[in-house]
Amino acid sequence: MATSAQITLTSDITDDSLSVNNTANLYLAGGTTDLNTLTSVTKVLESTDHVDLITTGSVGTTHSYVYINNPSEDASEYFHIHIGNAVGSGTYDDGTLPTEEIGKLYGGDFMFFPWDVDDDITIKPSVATKMTVEYMVFS
Repeated sequence: MATSAQITLTSDITDDSLSVNNTANLYLAGGTTDLNTLTSVTKVLESTDHVDLITTGSVGTTHSYVYINNPSEDASEYFHIHIGNAVGSGTYDDGTLPTEEIGKLYGGDFMFFPWDVDDDITIKPSVATKMTVEYMVFS
């Protein structure tokens, strides 16, 4: 049985209304072999340290799909999502992190993307109070 992902977007912010509905079957890299592993985790973070969320060593394949959700309803509680190596609370001498930020995940937001499993997926909470992040890795 194939794993599939579906997205539906509708908007009326332009003169012409927008409606997109797309479904994709998810397969192992470069083929038609069904995915066979799902890892689902809920984590509570209590600092603003930049830490590993999903490491390359935790996935037994070279291509996966990742879903990350911020279930918070508080606008001040967001996550910086990065690709690269976590550095705790530290930065390089010029103040940058040794990663590429791919976005901020605000309360109520989610993201779904293909991951080539070459670099870790890391996370940095905006506040040091208890923040919950939910994620799944399909591989």
